[in-house]
Amino acid sequence: MIWILANPVAGQGHARRFAERAALRLQREGIPVELHYTHQKGYGYQLAEQAVAQGVETVAVCGGDGTLSEVVPALLNTPTALGLLPFGTANDFARGLGVPRSLSEAVNVLVERHVVSTDVGRCGDSYFTTVAAYGFDAEVSAAMEAGQAPLGGTAGYVLEALRHLRHYTPPQTILSGSFGRFEGPVFLVASANTRSYGGGMQIAPNADPHDGLLDVCIVEPLTYPQALSLLPSVFLGRHIHHPSVRVVRTDTLEISGETGRLISADGEYCGTTPMTLTSVPNALRVVLPSA
Repeated sequence: MIWILANPVAGQGHARRFAERAALRLQREGIPVELHYTHQKGYGYQLAEQAVAQGVETVAVCGGDGTLSEVVPALLNTPTALGLLPFGTANDFARGLGVPRSLSEAVNVLVERHVVSTDVGRCGDSYFTTVAAYGFDAEVSAAMEAGQAPLGGTAGYVLEALRHLRHYTPPQTILSGSFGRFEGPVFLVASANTRSYGGGMQIAPNADPHDGLLDVCIVEPLTYPQALSLLPSVFLGRHIHHPSVRVVRTDTLEISGETGRLISADGEYCGTTPMTLTSVPNALRVVLPSA
């Protein structure tokens, strides 16, 4: 049995159409399927809880990372596996796990049902699948979530980032983990379970959601021209070679320094500093391509 949980407004409304087509294809394959819509915030979690309680084998999310952030906590450490139909605005978790964005190929993955345990991140009492951000990125994500950006998706993120650059002040920060301790002002800190966020920005290009660790990208203060020149390289993961950037690995990251600074996870508000982030190994069963 597969439940498809679809966000009807994800991907500018395309997710609904893809979910309906996926359900029909699964039925033709002889797989029992139910299609449910997440009509309001928080409803995805309730539906996923119901699926787990009823012993549903797979909950397939048709939407983006925002829809996933609702559903995943209900599936952690349960027999119910997460399936991915990545047809939202940002699909960085699916991208990091190699799930195709072709409807036919994504449905084939569900049919074959090759299940692999993957890590998730924990931010206070919340969980994330891709990246938790502090500093510049967290403030841009907050503006995006509040609807202040003129556009959605990656284009909106870039425009809001350019606007935010002019008045951003790097916070004095203390970072502690198995890598040691860092103290000083930072432009941003991104703790990555998978390599990208924001619709393909490869902030931690070597992050592995199966290693029990977070790849933490630390960017020290940049001038306005430096930030402008560095931003395009993030899409290719080349920013890690910049002298103001370093990447460390840790199972736990403590962020402190200035209190009350925002932290976002999967593009959603997660809390404020001080905060502890951890990797939670093998907590989520995911249906992945068998190759």
